[in-house]
Amino acid sequence: MLVSGVRIAALGVALAVLQLAGCASPPAGRKDLLEFLHDGSTTRAQVELALGEPNAQFENSRVLAYRLKKGAAGYVLLRQRDGWTSVQYDLMLLFDAAGVLQRHSLVEVRSP
Repeated sequence: MLVSGVRIAALGVALAVLQLAGCASPPAGRKDLLEFLHDGSTTRAQVELALGEPNAQFENSRVLAYRLKKGAAGYVLLRQRDGWTSVQYDLMLLFDAAGVLQRHSLVEVRSP
């Protein structure tokens, strides 16, 4: 009986944590989010470590695209689950065959 009660209590705690996580506000942004990008030296691995999975890939994955918005505190990465209505910028990254960033561009798609 005690084991069952402990399991139920643990399940209750886990559910409470999940509910709180669901109520968390979205990130406010970071002014320095894109400062690590340097054409000719930043690697694809560094980009994916810093920005995560891209929103889209083109040209046999040599071009990565990320969607962003700019808040008061800086840039915020958006994911499809966030919806695309708040997208303000597309970050386009072009890599060479060795995975080194050749060119990057922040393209405004909707005025902030």
